[in-house]
Amino acid sequence: MRPTATFLDSIKHDSEEDLVLTENSNYRILLIGCKDCFTIKLLAGDFKLTYAANVHEARKIIQNSLTKQLLFDAIICDAAIEEKSILHFARYLSATEAICKLPFILFSNTNKVNAELCTKGIDDFITSETSLENIIDKIEILKKYKSLQSTIHYTVLTDEKSSIRAQDVLKRLIDIVFSAIALIILLPLFIVVAIFIKLESKGPVFYKSLRAGRGYKVFTFYKFRTMVANADGMVKDLKHLNEYKDYKGSYFFKIKDDPRVTRVGQVLRKTSLDELPQLINVLIGDMSLVGNRPLPLYEASSITVDKSAKRFLAPAGITGLWQVKGRSNANLSVDERISMDIDYAEKQSLLFDMKILIKTPKELILKNNV
Repeated sequence: MRPTATFLDSIKHDSEEDLVLTENSNYRILLIGCKDCFTIKLLAGDFKLTYAANVHEARKIIQNSLTKQLLFDAIICDAAIEEKSILHFARYLSATEAICKLPFILFSNTNKVNAELCTKGIDDFITSETSLENIIDKIEILKKYKSLQSTIHYTVLTDEKSSIRAQDVLKRLIDIVFSAIALIILLPLFIVVAIFIKLESKGPVFYKSLRAGRGYKVFTFYKFRTMVANADGMVKDLKHLNEYKDYKGSYFFKIKDDPRVTRVGQVLRKTSLDELPQLINVLIGDMSLVGNRPLPLYEASSITVDKSAKRFLAPAGITGLWQVKGRSNANLSVDERISMDIDYAEKQSLLFDMKILIKTPKELILKNNV
């Protein structure tokens, strides 16, 4: 990705003491690129911002911050900078132990970002339309994920390690084979569902959102769209209807008879057909057939207690312990739901997965509309 126009020509930079743009903030963010390319809502947010004109200057600032033991919470880089420089800087971050856990995020003022960069050392990206709340969520989730990366595997005895690895490989092999076959067989059904969705309401066939899975890894999650196109933007206005609102620090958002759900969406939810596109996530490795429910970012960012965060030691799954044990229980509390997730994370094995898969069809028939 080459910049169509450079932001660096008009930069005037003085001393490092002049780099701080906001005071009394909770987050220390290093911005790389022209000041004018970052939106005012980012500058006006609850951040203490340090500005660097380019990646070379950013390295000097980082080294200085390490000397003063004033670490940044995240680094946000203008996507218009030359791709080669961005990738070189990403390699520098990952190779430096003291800063390898820093979230590295790209920002695009034109709402266009080369998504492939997120597989080459860039953790995530934001655009001029990304809300301040979403930016904070991303930073928090990425900080947790990168801090857990080195400890994400089970702590087991030496003579058990090979068997655990064998189980992981076999589990992944089963995921690939099953999801690939299922997607081929279900293709005609996908087409029929897509037609009905398009006939009823405007908007895309698939609902795509960022979710947090194993180790807080953020990925794009696929479902058939069951709600009106702007459903995510209505969450704040419907918070008073949340069934979990009475639980202090609630992580979850669920509404009985959700007004955002379309008529076709109600049928898809009743039959769980809306979940089928998650087979794509399983095939590409974002999810597994069995695991914990992948959480939306606004829910995942709320889970900060170490004990609760243990749920993220398990992979994200299409079905799981909650689906077969607690989904039909309308009175299930937040603590009970988290406890089930933690229970699965601690007990997960191929045998445990098989038991859950066997029970899933029965629960789908008996479940309430959730």
